[in-house]
Amino acid sequence: MSQFSVDAFMSYFVETAIEGDHAAHMALISKSVAVYGVPGFEVIAYEDWSRQCAEEFARNLIKAISYDNIQIVSETDSLICFETQETIEARDGTVNRNRLEVFLARETDEQWRIVQETILPAAGQSFGGGA
Repeated sequence: MSQFSVDAFMSYFVETAIEGDHAAHMALISKSVAVYGVPGFEVIAYEDWSRQCAEEFARNLIKAISYDNIQIVSETDSLICFETQETIEARDGTVNRNRLEVFLARETDEQWRIVQETILPAAGQSFGGGA
């Protein structure tokens, strides 16, 4: 793997969210980000993500976040794709778990940021169809 550490990036991503540091957290997300697979939304863009974080951070809703089983799928000098298990625990006890595919890119300012995230179906499930 390159000098860039996905584990360190994601640890800082979690730290900024838990601390409610909106500016630092959003600095880790590309202005051109696209999030796919969120029920009820075709795509979530930067402004949507920023607005949701601002609300959650202001209300101190997040108790814990973890990204486990990070598996690098592919990488170049400027783009890394990995899969992980995201777990978010709210202060009210609600726990949400999702398998994610995440793309990190080194942008023109040399900073690594999330440029795409897709919520993957749970193991053994697939998108589409259903009864």
